[in-house]
Amino acid sequence: MQRFREKHVLALIIWLGLALIAIFTLPNISQLVRDKGAISLPSNVESEVANKIQKMAAGGKSVRSLILVFNNKNGKITSEQSQQITDAANAVKSDASLHTNSVTSPGDNSAAKKQLTSDDKTTQMVMVTLPSKYKVRSQTDKLLTKIKTPGLRTYVTGNDILNEDFSTVTEKGLQKTEIIAAIFIFIVLIIVFRSLFIPIISLLTVGLSYLMSLNVVMNLADKYNFPISNFTQVFLVVVLFGIGTDYNILLYDRFKEEIKNGLDATAAARTARKHAGRTILYSGSSVLIGFTALALAKFEFYRSGVAVAVGVAILLAVLLTFNMFFMSMLGEKLFWPSKDLSAHDRSFLWNLLSKITLSHTFVMVGILVIAAIPLLFFGTQQLNFNNADELPDTVQSKAGYEVIQAHYPAGMSGPSTLYIESKKSLDNQKDLAELDDLTGYLNSEPGVKTVASVTRPSGDKIQQLYLKSQLGKLVNGLNQANYGLKKVQKGLTSANKQLASSNASQNAAQVQKLANGAKSLQAGAQQLSQGVSTYTAGVGQLSSGSQQLSRGASSLTSGVGQLQAGSQQVTSGIRQLQRRTSRIPSIRQSAGRLAAGSSSVTSGLGRLRSQSTPFASGLNRLNQGSSQLQQKSTTLTSGARSVASGSAQVNSGVQELNTKMKQLEAQTQKLQHGLTSANNALGQIDNGTNTVNNYLKQMQKSYLGNTFYMPADTVKSSSFTPSLDTFMSKNRKITNMTIVLTSDPSTTQSAKRIRTISSDVKARLKNTDLKNATVAIGGQSSQTADLQKTANGDFLRTVAIMLIGIGLALMIVTRSLVQALTIIGTLIVTYFGSLQITRWISGYLMARDMLTWNTPFFSFIMLIALGVDYSIFLMMRYRDDASAIPDVRRRILHSATIIGTVVISAAIILGGTFAALIPSNVLTLIQVATAVIVGLIILVIALPIIMSAMIKWTYPYVTDKMYQKKLEEDEKNHPTRRSKHSES
Repeated sequence: MQRFREKHVLALIIWLGLALIAIFTLPNISQLVRDKGAISLPSNVESEVANKIQKMAAGGKSVRSLILVFNNKNGKITSEQSQQITDAANAVKSDASLHTNSVTSPGDNSAAKKQLTSDDKTTQMVMVTLPSKYKVRSQTDKLLTKIKTPGLRTYVTGNDILNEDFSTVTEKGLQKTEIIAAIFIFIVLIIVFRSLFIPIISLLTVGLSYLMSLNVVMNLADKYNFPISNFTQVFLVVVLFGIGTDYNILLYDRFKEEIKNGLDATAAARTARKHAGRTILYSGSSVLIGFTALALAKFEFYRSGVAVAVGVAILLAVLLTFNMFFMSMLGEKLFWPSKDLSAHDRSFLWNLLSKITLSHTFVMVGILVIAAIPLLFFGTQQLNFNNADELPDTVQSKAGYEVIQAHYPAGMSGPSTLYIESKKSLDNQKDLAELDDLTGYLNSEPGVKTVASVTRPSGDKIQQLYLKSQLGKLVNGLNQANYGLKKVQKGLTSANKQLASSNASQNAAQVQKLANGAKSLQAGAQQLSQGVSTYTAGVGQLSSGSQQLSRGASSLTSGVGQLQAGSQQVTSGIRQLQRRTSRIPSIRQSAGRLAAGSSSVTSGLGRLRSQSTPFASGLNRLNQGSSQLQQKSTTLTSGARSVASGSAQVNSGVQELNTKMKQLEAQTQKLQHGLTSANNALGQIDNGTNTVNNYLKQMQKSYLGNTFYMPADTVKSSSFTPSLDTFMSKNRKITNMTIVLTSDPSTTQSAKRIRTISSDVKARLKNTDLKNATVAIGGQSSQTADLQKTANGDFLRTVAIMLIGIGLALMIVTRSLVQALTIIGTLIVTYFGSLQITRWISGYLMARDMLTWNTPFFSFIMLIALGVDYSIFLMMRYRDDASAIPDVRRRILHSATIIGTVVISAAIILGGTFAALIPSNVLTLIQVATAVIVGLIILVIALPIIMSAMIKWTYPYVTDKMYQKKLEEDEKNHPTRRSKHSES
């Protein structure tokens, strides 16, 4: 049981058990990093406020925008290819599996064609908006399949897919890093220790630490939202494998030293852990404090560095327990096949540098100062915030991004969006005018290419909505009115002349005669009516009389006949009488006269009778005619009455005409006077319209011509509704403006421009009805501006916290304020120097003149947190040698000579581990690796110089107080050692 405990078998069992648990409980790291590892900004920064407003405008839905790029590398896109692009856009729109919110293609309208077609006509873009709840990778793959077009190069790009590809590239880079780092460490450890077991055991212990750390960090992130980033796993690998190997070297080197001194494996392991373990704990604590300090950062991306602190804590526990099993079990065999346990105990380089510094302190320090000046005071500090630069050109999203950069204004690859959220509806004349004025103002801002808004959906003015165009139409109308007025004037003049020459008085006299005639006509018609009535009565009497005459004529004829017969009888009787009285002369004469008279009567009656018959016949015809006439008399009477009535109406009308003619005569005179006055007035109106016309022309040419005015009916028209739907929310309380800059949206230049635009817009709206509206700018440039502000501000804060924490740890370790400050100062100068050299290397070898925005941060925490280890290694050895070497100068020289081998070996391993990041093809990782490697080289050279000079200047004439204290303790405990120490 004692052997079981001494050989630390329990530690082996525990760690192997934990390793198995870690393997089976490890979450899906790739998906977890994609879901929670993206850079997130504080919720109160402007770009995040814009995202919230955008989400409200979309009805609470989160969306992402992707750009479909079509490029003809052989020349301009043909009309047939344009139709194919339109068909591809329609196919995307109609694909239900994509759940597209909107698709805008050049084939939609002329405005879209102008914006989405490159100036050289070789490239077209289609803008697609999709729900962000679906995976961007699957969406991109489907889009790439849909948009394949013969003869054209097709790409899908956008911020989300670029970030997704960055995660993929980083993940693949991590796999390369792990393999390369393991191989490198294995080789270096073989060279350093000339052993086969040490590299295997070292990689096993560090690998176990990494597995345990990864499990803890990812489970915390999965269940408790522990901060992680795309770089968390990468830096866990390089830090744990780097410093873990360094600590192992320190521990194994001390173990080898104790074995060489004759201790058995168990005692040597215990002693090595006591002395080297203390150094490892001090050093690891400093690293732990440095990375733990990142928890106080406000920027979540910086806080993700706390994961390394978790890894360092687990690493320390594994190294100081798990290693004990192998050291106590293997003993000297740990270094097999090497048998020379004293090899590599001394560092020639550090011995030389420390010795020269102690002899020529000012010269050596002066050389360092001269070398540091150009590194500290020369070179640009501008950083690159373009995430696309992180990717190799072979990635399709990066290739599409570069096509946009090559064929469009730089800002087209990531337009910014200005959001204005009001408490009232904005679809009214006044607010639309304010928005258009703001659009024009933004268009005039330096660095702005185009601005599209609700009143300028294509980015250009709609001329019909401005007073210049409207005044132009009014001027044209006035010109036509003037022309019409002149024609009216001419007509009035002509009418006046005609009226003047019309002789209205003569016309009135003629009408008067007509009126007199009408009176006579009426009187005659009345008489005619009366005559017809009399005639009708006479006709009646005539008919009655003719009937009586007819009857009398019949009686007459009958009577005449009777009389004739009687007369004949009388004549006959008289003749008889005459014959009888012929003898009587007196009677015969009388009878003769009577007979003659009777014959005459008979003859007369005969003639009367012969005449009475025609008379009776005529009377019958007269009777018939009078009857017919009597029958027609009613119609004649009615006609006569109608004539009388019509003549009365004619007379009335003529009399009225006469009256009105008289009035017309008077009115004509007035009309003539009025026409003359009207003509004069029209002349004045003509002069007035000419004046107004000239005024409007001047207004049209002035600044007022650019004033926006939209009629109320146009605001509600169907032609304007699509623009409202595109640039306003459904409730019309949120509007947006798309701003395209002339510069790359991810550059600091664009970020600065967006900051200026944001402040200018808020100032512009301050004195308008929109003064209480919420204004925020979203998009890549705004995110870059916020990222720059957040990262830079929090970087300084985090640096201060980290330096204070490490400084306090150093003061505890070194028990000296001067030494702590010296070490901190050395690390800071090393950081700035390595950063500048990295910038030069990146410019010359990678054609990247700027460092990525997170390179300074990662370089700082790595160099400060890891670089402090080497200072602690040296100073802890310096403290341990206090009892053996009282002279501080000799002691620092001895400590540098002994610990130099460990530091150089550790630096090589740490540098090699970071060098494994270079094949990752991720620019940030390459630059951070370069900065750390350069910083390690600087530290390896500068540390023995700076620390030796510091010791010499700190203790120029006095004996080290630690040494005096140590002597007093030895005098009490071991009186015999006093003489030995004195002699030495």
